[in-house]
Amino acid sequence: MVSLLTAASILPLLLNPVLAKDANLESAGASYAPLDVSRKGLDPLVPLSKNQRNELLGEFKGLVHMGLHKVTFEAWEGKDMADCDKPQRPQDRWSYRCEIITGQGNGYYYFYPNESRQAATLQALDIRVNAADERLLDDFRRPVQEMFGLASFVDKTSVRAKPSGRIRHWNTNEDVAELFMDRAVRPEGSVRFVWMRSPLAAGAQAALPAGFAEAH
Repeated sequence: MVSLLTAASILPLLLNPVLAKDANLESAGASYAPLDVSRKGLDPLVPLSKNQRNELLGEFKGLVHMGLHKVTFEAWEGKDMADCDKPQRPQDRWSYRCEIITGQGNGYYYFYPNESRQAATLQALDIRVNAADERLLDDFRRPVQEMFGLASFVDKTSVRAKPSGRIRHWNTNEDVAELFMDRAVRPEGSVRFVWMRSPLAAGAQAALPAGFAEAH
């Protein structure tokens, strides 16, 4: 079971709303270690300010940045700032699962055996931002579209979840990604972004195994 780190932000950039807004997924989060700051919950009944949304967008970009490349576990830049474990159950098909915590988010990074089964590579991201403001879906959609193009909409997610509202879905030859509001962990909802790469996303494996889709 992954234990929670008290690292509340993965980079100083995320604490500056203006810089966080301007940073793209390639630049956000590079070569910075976590900061130890307290996590404070957002009131789900109070609409987020523009500055708060920019800060959450910065956290989201930073977490996605840490999973941009399909690298081996040994070469992953986030390894030293994440809490990682190995499977504890026979049904878990991943080799390593790592977690990075930011002020309002959690990033889970899954390493599966590659095609040759000689190494474990980063093939799945599961990012959750603990805010229920529906406007964040549009905020987060824009940087994802820079990677995958325009989204389609689907009725069901590829993972175990309790989606609320429309599910944005991207499917390329190599990737499957989804962005939606999920109420599986927090009744008020969290913005969730799931990204699967080949070979995990290929063919019949497009639906993630139960071990990945569990609530954390």
